Amino acid sequence: MKLAIDIGNTSTTIGLFDNYNLLKKTHVLSIDESIDFFNSIKNYDVKQAIISSVVPNLTKKYDKILKDIYHLNSFVISYKHTALDTIVNEPETIGIDRLCNMEAVKKEYSTPAIIVDFGTATTYDVINSKNQFLGGAIATGIELSSKYLIDRAALLKKTNLIFPKQAIGVDTATNIQSGIMFGAIDQVEGMICRINKEINTEHEIILTGGFSKLISPKLKIPHTIDIDLTLKGIIYIFEYNN
Repeated sequence: MKLAIDIGNTSTTIGLFDNYNLLKKTHVLSIDESIDFFNSIKNYDVKQAIISSVVPNLTKKYDKILKDIYHLNSFVISYKHTALDTIVNEPETIGIDRLCNMEAVKKEYSTPAIIVDFGTATTYDVINSKNQFLGGAIATGIELSSKYLIDRAALLKKTNLIFPKQAIGVDTATNIQSGIMFGAIDQVEGMICRINKEINTEHEIILTGGFSKLISPKLKIPHTIDIDLTLKGIIYIFEYNN
């Protein structure tokens, strides 16, 4: 069995896999919470940990904990480990989570495809029919947009990020909800339309990341949700290298 660990800027997701089957998963905000999860699966015969990380300092901390406490070797993914054909400048700067997403899409979905990942940032990754990564876009994530707005405006307060009943808000909370949430829908649909026109190709759309389930019902564009896409990609990349 293997542990797939996706270390992001805001949180970490950990999955316990038996081959390619995801048995257990947790979403944590601290290393202490991760240790609680590791302790809860001590009875499983875990042989390997695989790390995808965009936070180098946390990578070192997780690697040390896994070795010192649980006697597990960590395979830390870099861009060199992927089989993905990239035709972009500076492929070494591509976020590892994005590479994992693309590997999973290559294995489980048809291409050309656009992956929209709703994390700290909202990222768009474009893969052509030859499974080449053409590039993409990075926008401010939904939660980060809300936090920045509220932090910068003295009279605004933290608001639940849900869809209001209508676009025209009737109080401060629904004004914020409308701007952030409906704005996110318009951004996603607009970006997908723009990418399709730019390449003159229709793409399969795969959504992943924490807000994908909330965004999905409002999108008019046909799409698939795969909330575990990054974790699956971590396993696929490891298997490719071993």
